Amino acid sequence: MKILLLFLTLSFVLIAQEDHVYKDLSSALKNPQQVYHLKLRRKSLTQFPQELSYFPNLKVLDLSKNKITTIPDSLAFLSNLIKLNLSKNQIEFIPETVNQLTDLEELDLWDNFIEVLPRSLENLKNLNIIDIRGVALSYKKHTKYASMLKGVNVLMSPPCNCQER
Repeated sequence: MKILLLFLTLSFVLIAQEDHVYKDLSSALKNPQQVYHLKLRRKSLTQFPQELSYFPNLKVLDLSKNKITTIPDSLAFLSNLIKLNLSKNQIEFIPETVNQLTDLEELDLWDNFIEVLPRSLENLKNLNIIDIRGVALSYKKHTKYASMLKGVNVLMSPPCNCQER
C-alpha cells in the first residue's frame, strides 16, 4: 500500500512539473531537468539563448515577440520539442535541420520574413499544424507549400502578387 501511495505521489509531482511554465531563464536554470515549458516572450532576444541546451526535457518553447533573426542549425538538441512558437520575430531562413525535431507537432512562424520553407519539413511525421500567416507568399509558393505539407494543417495568408527572389 505504501509503495502504491508513493508511486501515485511521484506521478502527481511529475505531472504538476510538466504543467509548470517557466517565464525566465534564471528560474528555469535552477531545475533544468524539470523544465518542460519555457515561455520567453517579449524578452528582446536577438538569438536563441545558448542555455536552451541545458533543458533536455523541454517540450514547449515560446520565443514569440522577440527580435530573433536566425534559427541555429543546432536546433536538433531540442529533440523532445512538441511545440515551437517563433511568431512575430524577424526570421528569414529556416534551416534544413528542423527535420531533426521529430516529435514536433506545432510550428508557429506567423509574421516573420521567411522566403522559403525547407523541404525537410515534409519529414516531420508528427507535425499537425504550421502557421505561416503574415508571411508574403507568391501564388506559386502558396500552392507549393500547401502541396508539400499534405496532411498538415497549414495556416497561410492569401497569396500575393509579389515577386519571387
